[in-house]
Amino acid sequence: MHHPRSSVMRLYIPRKCGGRGFLNAKNLHNREVCNLRDHFLKMNVSMFQDVVAVDKGLTPLSLGKENWRKPIVISNSDRVAIWKSKELHGRFYKALTGPDVDQITSVSWLQFGDLFGETEGFVCAIMDEVIKTRNYRKHIMKDGTLDICRACHRPGESLRHIVPGCSHLANGEYLHRHNQVAKIIHQQLALQYDLIDFEMPYYRYDPASVLENSSALLYWDRTIITDRYIVANRPDIVLVDRSVRRAIIVDITVPHDDNLVKAEKEKVSKYLDLAHEITAMWNVESTIIVPIVVSVNGLIAKSFDQHLKKLSLNCWIKSRIQKVPHSGALTTGCLGTQMSRSGRVNFFYKFLIMFCILYLYC
Repeated sequence: MHHPRSSVMRLYIPRKCGGRGFLNAKNLHNREVCNLRDHFLKMNVSMFQDVVAVDKGLTPLSLGKENWRKPIVISNSDRVAIWKSKELHGRFYKALTGPDVDQITSVSWLQFGDLFGETEGFVCAIMDEVIKTRNYRKHIMKDGTLDICRACHRPGESLRHIVPGCSHLANGEYLHRHNQVAKIIHQQLALQYDLIDFEMPYYRYDPASVLENSSALLYWDRTIITDRYIVANRPDIVLVDRSVRRAIIVDITVPHDDNLVKAEKEKVSKYLDLAHEITAMWNVESTIIVPIVVSVNGLIAKSFDQHLKKLSLNCWIKSRIQKVPHSGALTTGCLGTQMSRSGRVNFFYKFLIMFCILYLYC
């Protein structure tokens, strides 16, 4: 349930603050001892005063001792401060409490309680960056391991490299994770405009390249032909709402926690030229760009609700989108510990992990 190298302080921090919400029995005991001792000492009743006078170490309260050593009681704020101060463990907390991050939504998955304890513990270990990668073994365990990625053979096999930045995994695990988020958005838009008849689990949904009726046109991963040459001409989803003569460009990205806001701005600027061309060519009044950005650890920006509002999608979809990066982090995090020396991946193990993830979430 708890990874041996994960943050111990995070275990006892409330889930709404990003912790796991466990109760520390020793801390509870010490707090009750202090409260009960203070109660006895404050009471101006003869019976209580007699008990205080007699208790010279007979009970844990030691009411009669003036040099009584107060047991340590760690508050939640103290635990958060310790968690934040850690070099590895504190990276996720610093990203979570960033000025542009929606903290409540980003940790809402912890409050749902729909993960097994072992799975939740492994997800938290990935966030704490304590999985035994080659980088961790070299710099933390100091066992002399050569810090070379076993997948792409480049220096620096850290979790920051494996989960969002390994070129060997870009067209496999990363693309699958990206497409799963895009499928959720595409299916909900198709249902909203009556382009499909029924909803199915997003991991089974196979988006059609073009969906069209009298009120809307919906493209999936399709190159947009323009009059002038534009480099970025293949967004993930393009929606044309014919009733209001408006086009919407939707593009999805799953960056690292530190690049959450940067990735959102890059997506908007990337498709500005295409938006101008669509407005001029397709006889629409306006074209808006909607970036859907969720980090590899499930962090969501405060602007996410505004983007969903532009698509007329409900906020409940956030929790479903948030599951995808977590399942992807589980897969790539496991791959980081299961890659062989030759750089090949144990595909049976990867399949087993993906099956477990689908079973847990669906």
